[in-house]
Amino acid sequence: MIGKKLKYYRLKKGMTVEELAKAINCTKAAISLYENEEREPNNDICKKIAKVLNIPWIELLSRNSDNILFDHISFRKKQKASKKDIELLKADIESQCSNRISLMNIVGLLNYKIFKPQKLSFKKSASENAEIIRSALGIPTAGPIYSITNILEQAGIIVLSFDCAEEIDGVNGMVNNIPYIFFNSKNKTIERERFTLIHEVCHLFFNDSEENRDDIKIEKYINQVTGNVLLPNDDIYYLFGKTNRNISIYLRDNVAKQYKIAPSCLLNRLYEAGVITELYYKNYFIFLNKTCGKKSEKTLLDPSKDNESPSVFTQQVYLALSEELITTSKAAEFLNIPLYDVMQNIRTE
Repeated sequence: MIGKKLKYYRLKKGMTVEELAKAINCTKAAISLYENEEREPNNDICKKIAKVLNIPWIELLSRNSDNILFDHISFRKKQKASKKDIELLKADIESQCSNRISLMNIVGLLNYKIFKPQKLSFKKSASENAEIIRSALGIPTAGPIYSITNILEQAGIIVLSFDCAEEIDGVNGMVNNIPYIFFNSKNKTIERERFTLIHEVCHLFFNDSEENRDDIKIEKYINQVTGNVLLPNDDIYYLFGKTNRNISIYLRDNVAKQYKIAPSCLLNRLYEAGVITELYYKNYFIFLNKTCGKKSEKTLLDPSKDNESPSVFTQQVYLALSEELITTSKAAEFLNIPLYDVMQNIRTE
């Protein structure tokens, strides 16, 4: 784990291998050997590295969890982030997943519930696959989805969220055969976060089937499945009928708020379902591009009520703390918050 931690903190510091080597007066090759875990640095070198990276030197020697195996299956070709940003995100994800695996071991929940998505076929329609995905997650076949994060965590999927490079919306992968999903919370609307969560879930169901397929076609199809999961055809026809040609702004925005999706996502679904004309559909996006752009579409939701912040990990930390399985300082380390805040949260009066 020394190599993984060394690479993680170096990337967090924004240093290259060459810069770190120069700072501690050693060779670039030596740093590479340390990071690849082909050679272990002695305590003196660890102290020098820690001083440059501004972390406690003992942190390089501490272990989160042994035998952690990652499969970052969704760093797709479409990602526009730099190699450095992707490497840093991988390191962040591995660090947080290691914490979660460690905690699940401590509280005895490691094998309690593991989500195993069945592999779906591209030959089926987007609506058919969306219905299967809803069922697999325990979501009714129709109706709004109120808390996606809660549903995924209860299903046994690790959900992570923190700020990273804006070019990356989300990532999915496996850690010790447990699926994880990361969604970027940096300058993203709630609607976009929710779409990303379902989008990454959908990829979990198709990854083994994506070989030798065109990336653009894959993303287009996955987007269609995602839209169908968030707003099924039956709901569309119930709310709008099958022959509407013009949807009032009031109706459009109220349905978008009810289903917690962006108006642009709603219109995509209405167009796919044949409820609105191509002209009506195109005119909205012309308006959107002129005013703010699709990616800057304003939220219709209340961040204080509709946020998708993961909560299960925090609950498990306080469970372990209440059962005296971990110390308050370890809880603060897990949650990355001040010790004082943990002490305040465990007050009983």
